[in-house]
Amino acid sequence: MDTQTRGDRTSAGSYPPRAALTDAWDEHRRYVGFAAGLFAVGIVIGIALLAAGYNLLEIIQEAIGEPLFPDIGSRSRAELAQFLLLNNSRAFIFSILGALTLGLLTAWAMLFNGVIVGNVGASVAGEIGIGYILVGLLPHGIFELPALFVAAGVGFRFLYRIGQRVRGSRDAIVTKSYLYRTAVLVLAAWLLLAVAAVVEAFVTPALLEALFAGQLEGASATP
Repeated sequence: MDTQTRGDRTSAGSYPPRAALTDAWDEHRRYVGFAAGLFAVGIVIGIALLAAGYNLLEIIQEAIGEPLFPDIGSRSRAELAQFLLLNNSRAFIFSILGALTLGLLTAWAMLFNGVIVGNVGASVAGEIGIGYILVGLLPHGIFELPALFVAAGVGFRFLYRIGQRVRGSRDAIVTKSYLYRTAVLVLAAWLLLAVAAVVEAFVTPALLEALFAGQLEGASATP
């Protein structure tokens, strides 16, 4: 059933959250895929820049005069989880509100994050190994990245609805049912962020220490 012809089912109280989530995903999945595609392009660009001799981590740190990533070694695991959730929630909201800039900031965020991940990931993989990157990113990344892609997809979809209204192919930019099902999708995606923060704070460090303690000691001892 097309999202424009579903009607305002929330007024009748007949729009269960599961159905709303399914409808929201059907409506947004192309835009979520577009966001993921931008991120993937960014990764390729980041790797290509490193191959050309540009270590963006070093370049950015020199430009701003401080580390790109804050020192989190002194934080407890619970404090780290809170910090990660707050930081990622900002990026999450930013990706949605980027629609107000005609999607330019949302697209930039997806590309830029992909470039950083590709560039830094390739650099670390060259020093310690690809296994370190996979273990360091996959456990929490399987939750975090889809959540951020959904946020960006919501922003892109909202922008498209504005375009439809301007062209006259849509009666209203927002309806109660659209707001409801989109809110359910956003909440589900944010919960993925919360899971990602817990995994990154508690599970990822334990895995890295257990599997790569020798490589990390060797890397730190290298002048």
